[in-house]
Amino acid sequence: MKQRAIIVLGALALSFLFAQPAVGNYKMINGAKDFYFGHISYVEIKHDGKDPVVFREGQVRPEVALLNLPLGPGDIIQTSDARRCEVQFDNGTIVRLDYDTELKIETILAPSLSTAKKISNLLLAKGQVYVMYKKYDSLEIFQIITPSAAIKLSHHAIAMIRSSEEGTDVQVEQGKAQILYGEDKSNLLEVKLKAKERALITPDHQAKPASYAGESDFHAWNASVNENFRVLHEESFLPKPIEKLPKAVVYFAQRYGNVYGEWLWHPLYGYVWRPYYNDYYPWGTWHPLYYGSWTVYQGQLFWIPEEPWGWVPYHLGIWMWDPKKGWLWLPGSMFAPAWAVWDFYFGYYFWRAWSLFDWYYGAYFYWPQMGYPFHYGMEYEPDVPPGRAPEEVLHAIRKDQLQKKKTVSPPIPKEMKKVLQTTLKALERADASVLSTLREIPRKAVAVKREDLTSPRLREKAISIERFFEQPESKRMLERESTPQDSLSVSRGALRTIQRSQAIGELEFRALGRQVGGEKIRPSDFSGIAPSPRPAEVAPDVKAGGKIEVPVARDLAPPSLSPSFRFRDWNPDVKTAIQMGVRISYSSRTNEVSCPELGLASRAISSHMRAAGPSFGGFPVSLGSGGSGEGSAGHSSGTTSSGAGSSSASPSGSSHGGSRGGGQAKNN
Repeated sequence: MKQRAIIVLGALALSFLFAQPAVGNYKMINGAKDFYFGHISYVEIKHDGKDPVVFREGQVRPEVALLNLPLGPGDIIQTSDARRCEVQFDNGTIVRLDYDTELKIETILAPSLSTAKKISNLLLAKGQVYVMYKKYDSLEIFQIITPSAAIKLSHHAIAMIRSSEEGTDVQVEQGKAQILYGEDKSNLLEVKLKAKERALITPDHQAKPASYAGESDFHAWNASVNENFRVLHEESFLPKPIEKLPKAVVYFAQRYGNVYGEWLWHPLYGYVWRPYYNDYYPWGTWHPLYYGSWTVYQGQLFWIPEEPWGWVPYHLGIWMWDPKKGWLWLPGSMFAPAWAVWDFYFGYYFWRAWSLFDWYYGAYFYWPQMGYPFHYGMEYEPDVPPGRAPEEVLHAIRKDQLQKKKTVSPPIPKEMKKVLQTTLKALERADASVLSTLREIPRKAVAVKREDLTSPRLREKAISIERFFEQPESKRMLERESTPQDSLSVSRGALRTIQRSQAIGELEFRALGRQVGGEKIRPSDFSGIAPSPRPAEVAPDVKAGGKIEVPVARDLAPPSLSPSFRFRDWNPDVKTAIQMGVRISYSSRTNEVSCPELGLASRAISSHMRAAGPSFGGFPVSLGSGGSGEGSAGHSSGTTSSGAGSSSASPSGSSHGGSRGGGQAKNN
């Protein structure tokens, strides 16, 4: 049977070789090209035990769903009976969660096994969602999966979907939806819905038409939010060059461009965005990478900005300071968890925004007249007089200097190359404005003690470089010679600091979670959707005197689902697997599809076939039973389709924190 299955799957997998490549949303510095993140885009946080929370796969300690919190495969978003929230994906899709709702992001553009399709799965365990879907490209299959149905949406479709004991309720507001349902895996049924149509899939697997309902509280709330959403789009000016950038940048420009800032033409940088925060901010002078906090997500240091518009500007593009306009955002096409340069001195972490100059100097700056007698992520050159350019200025950018090298600076996005060249020519001319920028950028660094890096009140703990040097102990420490460290090593040290804090918190939470709020916490058998028990929704708070206090927990334990529900799935791999009598599994950790019986994983298939072409019946049978190591037989790392059980795993990745040593990036 295995040989026959390989031949059948192999014939289908030939489409990998001939499919047209998809136009990517953006390129990730440390990840796949075909991928997009999600983030919390609207939420009301009161820290009263009723805030929406996010469970990272494999962890029992949840995180409060802060604004701009990153989301990806394996994450479960859960709301209470008092709060709703909104999730926005970088392809423009928006998902709003009603009260008492639980939604898992299982995969995002996971490559399939038998076709060139990319699978994006959201698993709705309970509650109600409002989905405004925008297709990533023609290859994406986007579906909401409930215990009794799989709902596939068309491009620009809007639908309300509810999962409850009464079954699955689907109402289409705009566009089209297709519902896959039924009890017989070999004879599944379909329902097609158009705008203003509604259907109910009952627990006994029957499809019943229902009257369109437009007066619910959730419907009214979404209508109100949508009205504001349309106004923001209609009023926003969008410069033509921005339309060529990734979708996430375009949506930012449409939604926030004229609400929180303005688009300006800069003689060196072209079109830039200037936030109004330059003019006013409640806590004083504003600058990037100050109002927010750090977290480790998928093995990378992520910046979580407090600014409501902060997701795109902090992850796609860089910041430059201008003596007349203040801080300006240069939109880019390359995604980084944080565009930052790091350093560490005398128990303090320092960081600042990555700039154009860092690509030339490699964060080993010759900062003219910086005025501080220590190496902050750079070489200090005290003899450069004001108004004179540094001696080591690049007179021309050679082609080889713009190519990827095995160094530790991030790669230069294509749209930044001309801007960098123009800026360096101005630096060569000793342009007063550029020299002012060169002097000012390091002064906006943030310093925080190592032990305060994980504080939820990071902004209150952080100090400026000026304040750092005003401290008597700083002056005494600076009398001792200090050897500068490279930024990448420091950022990895910061990552480990946060990881240790998270691990300690997880252990404390597991210990205290046995008896929280007077009720014993019970593990949940939530096959394929919730792999962990659910204690209180926020981490224990260590108060003065060492006492650990845990807030009263609401019931976060999700209901159980039968493993067999996953054969209701629009992924073409599942239909093929049913015909062959094998299983299909999903791994959130590796964001892929696998077949345990055949030991095949989709990412390994995709890379192998593009590199070497088909080998046996059009299929790379030499992969063996390991595949990519995450979805193969005997490995509990995913969700099983075709009625064959399930398992789970947690996301992983690598970090970029900026670095020294000139040249291009070393992708971690």
